[in-house]
Amino acid sequence: MDGIWRDILEAMPGPVCVVDTGRRIRYVNPSMVALRGGTAGVETVPGTPADEMLAPLPYEVQRSLYSVLRTGKVVTARISWIEREGGPLVLESTAFPVPGTGGGMPELAAWTAAVIPGEVPAGEALAMEASRSKGKELLSVVRHDILNQLTILIGFLQFSEDFIEDSRVREFLAKEEAAGHVIQALIEFTRDFQDLAVEDPRWMRLDAVIRSAQGRVDTKGIEIVADAGTTEVYASPLIRHVFLTFIKNAVDHAHGLTRITLSQGVDGGDLVIACEDDGPGIPESERKTLFDRGHGRNRGYGLWLAKEILSITGAKIREAGKEGGGARFEIRVPAGMWREGDAS
Repeated sequence: MDGIWRDILEAMPGPVCVVDTGRRIRYVNPSMVALRGGTAGVETVPGTPADEMLAPLPYEVQRSLYSVLRTGKVVTARISWIEREGGPLVLESTAFPVPGTGGGMPELAAWTAAVIPGEVPAGEALAMEASRSKGKELLSVVRHDILNQLTILIGFLQFSEDFIEDSRVREFLAKEEAAGHVIQALIEFTRDFQDLAVEDPRWMRLDAVIRSAQGRVDTKGIEIVADAGTTEVYASPLIRHVFLTFIKNAVDHAHGLTRITLSQGVDGGDLVIACEDDGPGIPESERKTLFDRGHGRNRGYGLWLAKEILSITGAKIREAGKEGGGARFEIRVPAGMWREGDAS
């Protein structure tokens, strides 16, 4: 974030929060920390998942920030809110792109708000929002604590293997450790899917979706080439998870991988989006069950979830690569569910 914009944001009297396309905190000011009812700490450190930092606040805060990252357009709204040590109030909320963060869709979005004096929110709407916000906060806290305990458990299982010589016992420990990793992955998935019921399908820029997914993976120096143009797709916002799965699976499992390429083309009116890599490819023996729930070395759910997410708007997925020639996943978006967007 440019120094000038940091100075501007720091000078704002109200709460300010900045997130990136990876849905991670880049900046918060003291007023924002106070609004969420806390003190500056680990939850405000740059790089912290935005949903953890913003969990105590109304969901509209996250919705508006992510809308800016998808569309590049300013979002304004009135938000009902109850301060922990105050009372009910109404906020005039504004989310906007931070200029100077690259061409095309913004890489950073900022949110700020001002209290509307003398206005009291409707009781029913306020109670519903308070209940949902509190539920999200509790889920975030519990999820965090469970993951911490799982990390400790897996660590002790790994530590125990160094003291066990019996091969059968070591085999059991390895299976227990693998089960722990599966549980970790499933709990992490709940972070993305807890808002499925309130996140309706919408038009989204494909390049922004890919960039958002890429920002959440340590690519370990692997080159990622994406040609999405100005194409927009009508899909669940969870489509980001589909591309996140493609990239993460390639990075984690394709040994010797140097490049991941994302491209698109038109076939019979349908849009075909391809994600391919130059790794060893997927074994023929695994292809039939590739998109089944629980498939994979670690009982993964990623590709099964990808298939389910795409099916919400009628899109389909298949693997079209060859063993020894790299993996190639193709998403077929039906006509009417994609369009060419504005180049600006």
